Amino acid sequence: MARIQILPENLCNKIAAGEVVQRPASVVKELLENSIDAEATIIEINIANGGRDLIQVKDDGIGLAKDELELALQRHATSKIAEIEDLFKIKTMGFRGEALPSIASVAMLEMVSKAREAENAWSLEVQAGRGGALKPSAWESGTRITVKNLFFNVPARLKFLKAKRTELNHIIERVKPLALIHPQIAFKLVSDEKVIFDLRKSTREERISSIFGSGYKGKIIEVEDARGNIKVSGFIGNLDLVRVARGEQYLSINQRPISDRLINNAVYQAYKSLIQRGEFPFYMLDISVPLNEVDVNVHPTKTEVKFNDEWRVYHVVKETVENGLRQTLKMMPGFRDRPGPPQMFAPDGTGAPQTSFSIPSAGRYDTPLQMRTNEESEILQKARQFSQVLDQASAEGKPHRAAGGFIWQVHNKYILSQINNGIAIIDQHVAHERVLYEEALKDMNESKGSPQQLLFPETKEFSADDYNILVDIIPALNNLGFRLREFGPRTIFVEAVPTGMRGGNEGSILKEIIDHYRENRVFDYSPAKRLAASYSCKAAVKAGDPLIEEEMRVLVDRLFATENPFYCPHGRPIIINLSIDELDKRFERH
Repeated sequence: MARIQILPENLCNKIAAGEVVQRPASVVKELLENSIDAEATIIEINIANGGRDLIQVKDDGIGLAKDELELALQRHATSKIAEIEDLFKIKTMGFRGEALPSIASVAMLEMVSKAREAENAWSLEVQAGRGGALKPSAWESGTRITVKNLFFNVPARLKFLKAKRTELNHIIERVKPLALIHPQIAFKLVSDEKVIFDLRKSTREERISSIFGSGYKGKIIEVEDARGNIKVSGFIGNLDLVRVARGEQYLSINQRPISDRLINNAVYQAYKSLIQRGEFPFYMLDISVPLNEVDVNVHPTKTEVKFNDEWRVYHVVKETVENGLRQTLKMMPGFRDRPGPPQMFAPDGTGAPQTSFSIPSAGRYDTPLQMRTNEESEILQKARQFSQVLDQASAEGKPHRAAGGFIWQVHNKYILSQINNGIAIIDQHVAHERVLYEEALKDMNESKGSPQQLLFPETKEFSADDYNILVDIIPALNNLGFRLREFGPRTIFVEAVPTGMRGGNEGSILKEIIDHYRENRVFDYSPAKRLAASYSCKAAVKAGDPLIEEEMRVLVDRLFATENPFYCPHGRPIIINLSIDELDKRFERH
C-alpha cells in the first residue's frame, strides 16, 4: 500500500465531478437550478447528441458581474450561504458551489453573462478546469453557459453513457419536474435542432397539459390542504391517467424536486382501494414546510431530503389526497366508469363478438349464437374447422383438447377443459398472452403483420419521453400490423392497427405498450421479443373477463397450437395438467 499522500487538485476536481456530474442530465439539472436561483423568467436548453457534444443553457436572470465570473468557477464559491446557520434555512435550489467547477473539470465550458446593473457583458472559457482570460461580449442580458465535449478527458466515464435517445430521455426527466414546479418560467428544450418543449408562462394546470398532452385536461384534480405548518398543494389524476409503469409521479419540497419512498407510499395508500397492484396514478404535489424542519443537504445531488417529522408529513399528504379523491369521486367520470380490461372476443355496438381485444362495457356477453352476424359466423366456422384438425392430430409432447369434451370457465379466470389424457386447468390471461406473443413475434420477424385500416385515422399526443420511446419502436410496431408515423412534435398519426384490434383505444394500448417496454427493457432478450411480450401482455384477455364457450374452445385450441403452450413469455405457468392416471390414483382406483 502506498503511503498517505495529498491528491492533486485536478484529480480532486474529477472526483467531485463524479458525485455531481454523472451524465449529461446532471449538467442540465445543475445549470437549470442556477438559472432558477438567478430569478430567470425564460430558460432555453439546447442539446446535441444527447448532451455529449453540446449542452447550452440560456436565461434572462440577474446575471454575473465581471469580477464574479472567475470566482464562480472556484470550488465552494457560492452566493447562497455564508455561515453554518444558513444550512438549516436553505431556500435556493443550489448552494454548495460545486456545480460549475465540477462541470468545467470534465468538459469545455464557456460562460457569458451580464449583470442587470452592468453596462457590459463578459465571457470566460474554461477547458478541463483551466480558465482563460476574461473577454468583453455582445451578450444582452442574463447568462449563457455552453458545455461541449462532456467527459472528453475522462474516457472511462464517457464509455458508460448510453445511446443518444436514452440520454435525451434522462434530460427530459430532469427538465419536467422543474418545468412543472415553475409554470411562471418559460422553458424551451431543443435537441439536435428539434423542439422537444416550448412551454410558455402559464398556470400549473395549463403546464401539465402542455407537458403531457391535451388528454390530461379534465382528468386532473387540484388538491390543497394544511395541517399546522405543513401545507400540501398540487394535482392528482383520476383513474384515466393510471399507468402500469412509474414515471408520472412528482414530489417537491418547498418547490425543490425530491424522491422520497415514504411520501410516495402515502399517495399510493390514498389510492389503494381504487387501483390494482402494479398500477401508478398521476400526481404532482408540493409540500411546504418551514425551512428549519427539513434538511436538503443529505445527498450530493440534493434529490433526497430529511424531515424532522416525516410521519407527520406522511399523514398530511395521505389525508390531502384522500380528501381530493373523496370530494371528486362522484363528479369525475374517470372514477365512476373506469374502462374495463381488454377482451379477446368483445361485442361491438351491434352485439356481435369480435375476434379482438378492446375495452367494452362489462356484462355484454349474452348475445345468442344464432343472432350473430354473417361475419362472426364465418369466424366461428373457421374456428371450428381449426378445432377439428387439432382434435384429430396430437402434436408430439403437447396436449390437445378432446373432441366434444367439456369446457368451463372458473371464476372468470381459469378454463377447465377435457384434453386427450385427462383434464387441464388453464390461466386464460397467460394462455392468450402466449398465443398473441408467438403470432406477434412471427409477424415482426417476417415483416408481414396484417394491418386493419382505421375508418377515421387518429393523431395521438404523448409526453416527450413516451414519444421518444415510441419513435424507437415504430418500425417494429409497423411490422406487427400498426401503421404509425411521426406527425409533428410529440404527435403520432395512427392509420391502422393490427387485424383483430378494435379502433378507438389505440392511444391507451400504445401507452401500455410503452410502459411495459420501458419496465422490461432490462430483460436479456432481443428488442423484437421484448416488444412482442409488451404487446401480448397488454392485448391479452384479463383475469375476470367472462368468456362464452366458443371463445374458450378457440383460445384453448390456439394455445395448444403454439410452440410452447406451457409457459407465458415471462415464464409463468399456463397449464396445470391432471392426467387420467393421476386422477385414478387420487380416487384410489386400482
